[in-house]
Amino acid sequence: MARSKKAHGGVPVDHTKQLPRLRRIEGQVRGLQQMIEAERNCIEIIHQISAAIAALRRVQGDMLRDHLAAIVEATIAGQITHQERRRLADEVGALMSRLG
Repeated sequence: MARSKKAHGGVPVDHTKQLPRLRRIEGQVRGLQQMIEAERNCIEIIHQISAAIAALRRVQGDMLRDHLAAIVEATIAGQITHQERRRLADEVGALMSRLG
């Protein structure tokens, strides 16, 4: 498993399990392009757009859950300082505000 401390704010997290799901979403988006090129019904296209958005939201949620779990694990193990925990908490709080 590829775990990168640098890429994830100092907390190692493995997001490679998301790649197959992202590839399926990529296929969904290509399918949307083909539907538009084939001049398919707007409602059908909109339903497929909703499905792609929902799939992306699931990836987003899983990545956030994994990131939070890694922060908790690192905190319990004493691997990150109080100052780093505060920074990570602020980072997650800002993200949650943007996600609404």
